[in-house]
Amino acid sequence: MIKAVVFDVDGVLIDSNEIIVEAYRKTAGKFRLRIPSEQEIIDLMGRPLEEIVRTLWVNTNVELYIEEFRKMFMSENLVIPEIEGAVDAVSEIRESGFRIGAVSGKITFFIEKHLEEAGFDINWFEAIVSFEMTKKHKPDAEPLLHAISKLDVKPEEAVYIGDSMSDYECAKNAKVEYIAVLTGSLRRKGLENLGVKNLINSVVELPNLLRKTLT
Repeated sequence: MIKAVVFDVDGVLIDSNEIIVEAYRKTAGKFRLRIPSEQEIIDLMGRPLEEIVRTLWVNTNVELYIEEFRKMFMSENLVIPEIEGAVDAVSEIRESGFRIGAVSGKITFFIEKHLEEAGFDINWFEAIVSFEMTKKHKPDAEPLLHAISKLDVKPEEAVYIGDSMSDYECAKNAKVEYIAVLTGSLRRKGLENLGVKNLINSVVELPNLLRKTLT
């Protein structure tokens, strides 16, 4: 029986992918680095910021890049909206008795800032696992298992909602049921080829899926 629902954040709860891609490209321009394609960045979504920077720009100063990247979200006051209907969906899931968690490659400050600005009550999330909380990161199982432990449930009693390949691999490595949404970087055909059986257009469909299929 499913007792807990753990969410990835970007592309699942908040509509951030376009803004994040532009931030990567704009920061690269400031440092006169190669401007990566949108698809290059999207393919790396879900992984820690440091890993993404090292992959896209092998010889760049990672610390300086990350400092400028994060500064952009503060100085330009970039407010990221919810995925349409996501706030109501998470509220409904919580009121149905499920424990709620979130796992993201971002630092805690930005997870909480972006969720609150998008309209989520941060108190709904009984476990938030950020980049700085674990030694290993997605696609390793450690962040998801850490969240599940904080929610006091077993892996088989949880589901992980994600939008990227690293989310899928993280859930698989943790032996946790995975539900993919199509509001992020994954596409239906690729997911079906992977054998993902739980596939929804957005988290708006999740309450109904939980009621009918996974409880």
